[in-house]
Amino acid sequence: MGAVSCQGEIHVIKVMLLLALLLPLPLRAAEILVISSYHPANLWDQSYSASLREHLKGAHHISHFYMDTKRQPRQELSRIADRAMEYYRQHKPDLVVLGDDNAINALARRIATEGTPVVFLGMNENPRHKGLVGHPRITGVLERPLLKRNISEMSQLMGGLDKALVLFDRSEVSRTAIADEFSDQREPRVGTTRVDNQQLDDYRRWQEAVLSSRQRGYGALFIGLYHTLVDERGEHVSEQQVIEWTSQHSPVPLFSFWEFSVGKGRAIGGLVLNGHAQGERAAELANAILAGTSPGALSPRAALRGEYVFSRGELARWQLELPPKWQSKAQWHE
Repeated sequence: MGAVSCQGEIHVIKVMLLLALLLPLPLRAAEILVISSYHPANLWDQSYSASLREHLKGAHHISHFYMDTKRQPRQELSRIADRAMEYYRQHKPDLVVLGDDNAINALARRIATEGTPVVFLGMNENPRHKGLVGHPRITGVLERPLLKRNISEMSQLMGGLDKALVLFDRSEVSRTAIADEFSDQREPRVGTTRVDNQQLDDYRRWQEAVLSSRQRGYGALFIGLYHTLVDERGEHVSEQQVIEWTSQHSPVPLFSFWEFSVGKGRAIGGLVLNGHAQGERAAELANAILAGTSPGALSPRAALRGEYVFSRGELARWQLELPPKWQSKAQWHE
């Protein structure tokens, strides 16, 4: 009887081990690595990271690697990418999330080649041009800023806008965003509004453009990305300094295309994108992959296309009021 009982226990253990191997991954804790193009204090990163944690199903372990590419010289990107790959190989994650274009372009295909599924988010470029559409181990979330629509909506808020200035830094992401919306036109029109879009890498020139905006006939200023500006010594200027200085010194109302720029002492707001929607959609894709779906079966998709986000303090400062049709759907950042 003792031998039969022992054999029965061994059989039960084998069955349990087999079942454990067949269980979908969400029933076990997965190792998820998030590799970001930015740095821990970046508000966009904080937003999508919090949303990612909120919407992932399961008690997974999440680690982060911050490439900090926006504050480093461009020629350092290859070295930084190698460090990220070393970190990835040390941690051997079950799934990698790549945040924004620099990380995606440098790492998506390299990591997928090593057999790990990849979910990207915040991609402004066309993933088809990068060979990521239909890739068996890669899928993700696209980021499409609403430049034209935002300008049109804020023109309504101001009761009409003849001429607007759009300022971006000279990063590749900025170039892509402007090219997609304006087809590289120098002064396109959005409705009755003539738009002058400028890309600058020098902080002093940025300041000059802001200070002279009213004198040059602009009725409003729209800012996009400003994370790669450098001063006269070639040193990076923090994004917090840029947005706060711009808000304080702009002689015309200041609007933005991304939520992280909105708030008291920052931009008035606008029809903006936020990192929360990116993180939520990336978590949906990760959940499906960890449940057994191939990334190649999940087409890259755009996240929520814009939310009305405003600062009450900045609206009051510029003596502006939201149209009644926006009141019920507006969100507020003080």
